[in-house]
Amino acid sequence: MQIALSGVSYTYPSAIEPILSNVSITFPVGWTALLGDNGCGKTTLVRIACGQLEPDSGSVTRGPFCTLCAQETATPPDALYDFAAAYDREARELRRIFRIGDDMPWRYGDLSCGEQKKLQVACALWQRPDVLALDEPSNHLDADAREQLVSALARYQGIGILVSHDRALIDTLADRCASFEPKGIVVRPGGYTAAHAQAAREREALVRERAAAKDQLARLSAEKERRAREATRADARRSKRHIDPKDKSAKAKIDLAVFTGQDGARGRLSAQMDAQVDAARARVDAAFVHKRYDGDLWIDAHPSPRKTLLRIPATHIPCGTEQLEIPELYVGNTDRIGIVGPNGAGKSTLLAHMRTLLADDLTMLDIPQEVDTRRRDDLLERIDDLSSAERGRVLSCVAQLNSDPDRILEGGRTSPGELRKLILAAGLLDHPVLIIMDEPTNHLDLHSTRALERALASYPGALLLVSHDVAFLDACTTRVWEVRGGTVIAR
Repeated sequence: MQIALSGVSYTYPSAIEPILSNVSITFPVGWTALLGDNGCGKTTLVRIACGQLEPDSGSVTRGPFCTLCAQETATPPDALYDFAAAYDREARELRRIFRIGDDMPWRYGDLSCGEQKKLQVACALWQRPDVLALDEPSNHLDADAREQLVSALARYQGIGILVSHDRALIDTLADRCASFEPKGIVVRPGGYTAAHAQAAREREALVRERAAAKDQLARLSAEKERRAREATRADARRSKRHIDPKDKSAKAKIDLAVFTGQDGARGRLSAQMDAQVDAARARVDAAFVHKRYDGDLWIDAHPSPRKTLLRIPATHIPCGTEQLEIPELYVGNTDRIGIVGPNGAGKSTLLAHMRTLLADDLTMLDIPQEVDTRRRDDLLERIDDLSSAERGRVLSCVAQLNSDPDRILEGGRTSPGELRKLILAAGLLDHPVLIIMDEPTNHLDLHSTRALERALASYPGALLLVSHDVAFLDACTTRVWEVRGGTVIAR
């Protein structure tokens, strides 16, 4: 059993360029990870493989029952209430692995995004699909939940398609990696580490081949030029135009050279070099090494003149079915605070409470975990209304975060990762003194994550970041608020 896509192309309505063009790939039994930058077409390919989109051209051979877990968690999965009412062995085992309480499916809308993600994956596995596609399944998940995810997915025996930027998850699950590259989709065996190492070896070999090809081209070009000069001199020697008509001996020497082919041979040798030089030039072109732009994003901002941006009085606030105890907390104008804690502990609830206490005249950039369609449409409308200079700054920022700005704004479907970059780029126009980001690395590819990390690390204002990415927080923040066991601990 396998899924086969052959010559598949797809263009989103109103988009100028196709997001997929003549793509062919086969998904066998086992886990195949799709790797690539934001907006390269990974989600589109998965939706076509699972029958949610029909390609403009090409053919698709699908499995009989496909299930796709989308990146977004706001919409409850189709089988949620059937799973909630089921007490068969598989349902009980999945509840145990994911630590899903009996009441959680019935209050899906009140759960954290991480808890929703666990239910989304559990419902998909419970249906036992022939094809299971997961789009960024580790988004929103804390360390414990990621271990639960790996344990559950390792039991799956069908065709698995994994879209993820989580290197550890890919290394643990994937049998092969399909990477979106400028030359097309390239499939390599193993997880992320093995596939990345193989790609690096291929690139090094290509760099060596290109250097050798350029040396050969230079050598042949020089030889061609030398032979062309010899042929020109030979042509001049064959000419009788400037010889005295009475000089019979000189004319005889020229006639002998033409008869024996000595001078003509030089011209033929020069012409033969053209083919060799063309072949060498083609070799150089074939060994083209694509360069990646890894720029640094500069944030034009300054700390607020107010020394204290936010005071949070000690209080208790509702958090799910419990209460969250908050001590007295302060956010200074240059404080860099990472908010950590397990899924469902109340991190996003704490952020929501803090937003109600912020001064109305405080210039801030606030990017939530998930961005709805309305905010996306409002954002694109705002960008349309910008001046040429402001739009140029936004597009430059998006480009430095590793996405094609023209493709994002041309009218095609914007991926969640691209949308977050666009919100950040547009928000920076306001010179914020406070940046709030809930799970900032969700949906971002690895190069974009590194670019964002470098930018936030040099940001001079105040930061509030909720994240499960320990390395990211270590690079960007200096203080930690831990939300655990119904209380907030500042340390």
